[in-house]
Amino acid sequence: MRLSRRSMLAGMAGAVVAPAVMAKGYKPLPQPDPKLWHIDDEPVLTGQAPGPNGGVYYRVYGQFGRTPVITLHGGPAAGETYMRPYVGLATDRQVVTYDQSGCGKSARPEDLSLYTLDRYVAELEALRAHLAFEKVVLLGHSWGGVLAPAYAAAHPERVAGLVLAGTGVRWLDFQEAAERWLLEFGPDARATIDRAEKSGAMDDPAYQKLIQAYYARHLCRLDPYPDWFNRIGEEIGRNPVYAHLNGPTEFQFTGTFASIDNTRALRGVRVPTLITCGEYDEGPPWIARRIQKLVRRSKLVAFDELSHMSHVEDPARVVGATGAFLRAARL
Repeated sequence: MRLSRRSMLAGMAGAVVAPAVMAKGYKPLPQPDPKLWHIDDEPVLTGQAPGPNGGVYYRVYGQFGRTPVITLHGGPAAGETYMRPYVGLATDRQVVTYDQSGCGKSARPEDLSLYTLDRYVAELEALRAHLAFEKVVLLGHSWGGVLAPAYAAAHPERVAGLVLAGTGVRWLDFQEAAERWLLEFGPDARATIDRAEKSGAMDDPAYQKLIQAYYARHLCRLDPYPDWFNRIGEEIGRNPVYAHLNGPTEFQFTGTFASIDNTRALRGVRVPTLITCGEYDEGPPWIARRIQKLVRRSKLVAFDELSHMSHVEDPARVVGATGAFLRAARL
């Protein structure tokens, strides 16, 4: 059985990670107040916007006020659900979550050649126009943090601000980070990964134990994972769009997005920009500092103890800091 990057999440709920493969610095976190995830909050509006790949499912929370926020989920193809903690920003503005094409309740063309950065930019512009927002704040997590500056480069007149969370300058920044984190799992970790990936024996117990330990430390440090988060892992593990764009595993970034480099787009950003990450993020602080050096009006906040899903692990702290930045920037 060949396991994708996220397909083992469902089996990790409540799993005990063997100390022999757990790198230093691991501290499991208790689940926060579930209300802060806003998973079951009723939006004020849902709908389907027309897009280049077909219908785009969206949810709108909050009322007119400050500059609306559109959240851009990661994965690619992880869907909007895990971005709902940012609905906590909807106290003084509208917040939009949406499923990018290829996942969730949006269109899923079978032709994988239709899933490109340019088409995702066009899809986001179609959604903005459909919602009749003059200007927006884009809040992108992981892959969404790559999409956001690409959109800003194409439509600078529509972007009032950016929040780039757990992301990088290049797609291969994630691979570089994974390789460096892997060093902390011991001298045999790289050999275990190579042996399983070259042979295709992804069900090897040593490999599975190592990957589970890696996820527990760098993807999401909650223990246990919430059920809704496990379901996302199951869904993305079955989604061919993810494998096509990213590659099959955490350490094989061989998909069509491997060549993405946002250096030029980030240098062109002229709006207030918040860069966030967790201390143990898959887009770690040293990657985040690369973004900060490129973006003139940027602020970096790294959250101690947290990882890639920092807004899921501690929404009060992460969403609170995000809201404070937006208000200070008068957005």
